[in-house]
Amino acid sequence: MNWVSILKYPLSLILGLTIQLLSYLLSTLLFLASPVIYIGHVVLYLTLLPLRILIKLQAFIYFMTGAVLVGATIGMILHFTGSTISQFLQIEESDEPRRARVKREILYSERQHPSFDYLEAQTEDHKFLPYSTILEEEENSHESG
Repeated sequence: MNWVSILKYPLSLILGLTIQLLSYLLSTLLFLASPVIYIGHVVLYLTLLPLRILIKLQAFIYFMTGAVLVGATIGMILHFTGSTISQFLQIEESDEPRRARVKREILYSERQHPSFDYLEAQTEDHKFLPYSTILEEEENSHESG
């Protein structure tokens, strides 16, 4: 026998027992730490939830960003164009004070409620329209030969 084979058997036995003990220890630690790991997964899921929502809304966000930029650009162009045209045509606000607006309450309070008579309205309708306005024809009046 060789001295390597003599050392090989006890070393493999010691190494195997050490690995077995470490696996038992590791499985026990994982069992004890499983609630903490589960809570960590939940916290990570809740932390990354806004990013998942943003990923699902990515196309909509791109569209709205483009719409806002186009709207702001066109609005600024129209503002500067309008102000340039008003300066060119010398259109300025007048210094005269503006007339005060009439309140709606005043307009509505001055209403007059005329009396409504059905027969009177019916006779008024006949005053303006001649009786021969509507012509009725019989169905068989147009005979084809």
